[in-house]
Amino acid sequence: MKTITLLRHADTISREEFRVRGDKNDLLRPLSKLGKSQSKDIAHFVSHHLTFDTLISSPAKRTKQTLKPIEKKYKKAKILLSGDIVPDCGLEGYLKLTQTPTFKRAHHILIVGHQPDLESFAKYLCPYFNSAFPKGILIRFHLNNELDHESATQGLAGKGMIDFVLPPYLLSVKD
Repeated sequence: MKTITLLRHADTISREEFRVRGDKNDLLRPLSKLGKSQSKDIAHFVSHHLTFDTLISSPAKRTKQTLKPIEKKYKKAKILLSGDIVPDCGLEGYLKLTQTPTFKRAHHILIVGHQPDLESFAKYLCPYFNSAFPKGILIRFHLNNELDHESATQGLAGKGMIDFVLPPYLLSVKD
């Protein structure tokens, strides 16, 4: 069975604060202090409860920063920075991603991306999906068993079953 876990990047500094610094390229906008803490909490949770053979991220700084603590926990996983899923790529970017050899070969995938595109992909996988999509949310889908490994990306529309939806506050590690 193929699983797809979607993770919206952790909390970031605001666009306004980023612009005040003189930066204009939104792909370079980093995580906030809270976001760095969230990314560690997410890594702790997934390393204790989930299996991934493939980690995919947008090339934006904030998604790479969100993924970094997770990468440390999954040293054997294939890692792909995909230009297909940059901010505002739309559903089309995610559909292009599903056609890559890396995605097709994977069994347990984590995708770190952006709103509103992640939500569009979630609704593509499962039309009944209806949830808020805050920064740091983790959502896992199981794909129907009838999909074989090589053609698992053909006809993904409506093939996802929601396993769980975890908002970031539930992933917080308390000392």
